[in-house]
Amino acid sequence: MLLVLFLHLALGLGFAFAGRDRIRADGPFAPPAFLLVLIHVGLVTTPVTLYFYAAHADWAWLYVVDPARVPGLAIVPLVVAHALVLVGGWYAGAWLVRTDRKRVLLYVILGVAIAFLVGFIVSLGRLTTATTYAGYLAGTSGGLLSVELGWALLVSFAASAAAATYVFIELLRDSRRVRAR
Repeated sequence: MLLVLFLHLALGLGFAFAGRDRIRADGPFAPPAFLLVLIHVGLVTTPVTLYFYAAHADWAWLYVVDPARVPGLAIVPLVVAHALVLVGGWYAGAWLVRTDRKRVLLYVILGVAIAFLVGFIVSLGRLTTATTYAGYLAGTSGGLLSVELGWALLVSFAASAAAATYVFIELLRDSRRVRAR
């Protein structure tokens, strides 16, 4: 899903901004900062994207692509792409931090967040619909919270937000420790 790719890119850039002192001192792959990002990718990003592409494929493709026509193994590169976008955002943000372009990093984060919000607003009708690909084309749909999809979205959003908040806090704490030495 293109929207979630924007979200993962913004998250990776934001993680780099939060861990900027560690990155400046020890590089982008220094522990514990990079390990926190990898743990987030492995324990949150990968399982959530895998679940939505496997269990709610019609919705994950926003009813633009018929998932019945997409091979089942296509899920693997899609999930890997989501993980790579988050890690790539971390690395791009780390590069901007290491080259003393903090203001550019903030503008890039803001630009990606605005692109996400515009995409979200444009896709709101599709995002709040629970049906199949054929059902969407036929105009039949149900309420999002009346089916399993809505509740899965709520749970995955809450878990992802809590995990991202934890990583941000830990990256900020680690940066403060680096600044103090």
